Amino acid sequence: MIYYLGILSLIVSAYGAGEFSVLHHPSSLVFKGHDILKESTLTDVYAASLGFSTEHFSNWGGLYIDNPFEVAQAIVTVYVDGVADIGQHKGHHFPLKTDVNEIKVYKSLKERIVEHYPDQKTNLVRINLSKGLQEVHKYPVFQDVPSENPKHVSHKALKLTVDEDRQFLKEITLLHEIAEKVEQRVVEKDFIPDVFWFEVSALHAVSDLHGENSTEVNEAHRLLNEVILRLSAAFDKVYDGFVVINVITSDASHTRRGRSILQAKAGAADEEPETDKQKYNLASYYGKEYPAIFNIILWFGVVMLFSLIAICMAIGGMDPGRDSIIYRMTSTRMKKDN
Repeated sequence: MIYYLGILSLIVSAYGAGEFSVLHHPSSLVFKGHDILKESTLTDVYAASLGFSTEHFSNWGGLYIDNPFEVAQAIVTVYVDGVADIGQHKGHHFPLKTDVNEIKVYKSLKERIVEHYPDQKTNLVRINLSKGLQEVHKYPVFQDVPSENPKHVSHKALKLTVDEDRQFLKEITLLHEIAEKVEQRVVEKDFIPDVFWFEVSALHAVSDLHGENSTEVNEAHRLLNEVILRLSAAFDKVYDGFVVINVITSDASHTRRGRSILQAKAGAADEEPETDKQKYNLASYYGKEYPAIFNIILWFGVVMLFSLIAICMAIGGMDPGRDSIIYRMTSTRMKKDN
């Protein structure tokens, strides 16, 4: 068992350590096991949780749907950038392989919802808490969030005089203010899927400054877990339990940050970023209707080909004197009725 866990941790660390934690989900959804989950698969996990069909095949067996008629009506995600975990013991946890950017996951999920409900108004919220109140007020549902003053958060080890600590406490304050607005029912359940995505990006700076096992980081983990649980309870009450509330942690940003510095030194900052299609020589993307259209054309062509062969063989073996009305009507021995 110890050997297996060692192998598992080595695999996860090789691809960027992270964790996908499901804190709450409807009873119709069942999360099992602890299989490694690719971040690129998260879109399909969220889509399946909302009752949508998945577009890509995946052998990840962590999600089962017991009742397709009682799926989630909202996805609430707290994305913590720059750390492998936050010490959250509640919920079901899966090792996460961070193979794509979390922004891509959110945009893909947003596109799925807009595609299914093009004329419906829904809450598609993505807030980078490091950008402060201006970012929060972009969304009408949270326009009345009053403050980001960290003095309202009770803390001991973290210091407001330290820039890294102050920025983290601001993000915690904003999450508390958002949770309070949700508790006041500014969000309403309307049976149209909603997405609420909150990015916490200041924790890794606190960890880098004070050390992973420091008193300051332990207090930061406690404050973050407390506000996440408050946020979870608020959304759970609004959606009557039909909501998937999860936390994503990923330290892949350290790797991306180091790579971007090297690119800047090489002068790559002035060039257009290379797309995945160019980088990996990917084939063109086809829509979800492509398999059906391809099969219709393929099998129609096959049927037509064999039908043509059968007709040609039948004509080739035809007896002109007995089978063909053309030969019979033009025969010199044709009988006439007088």
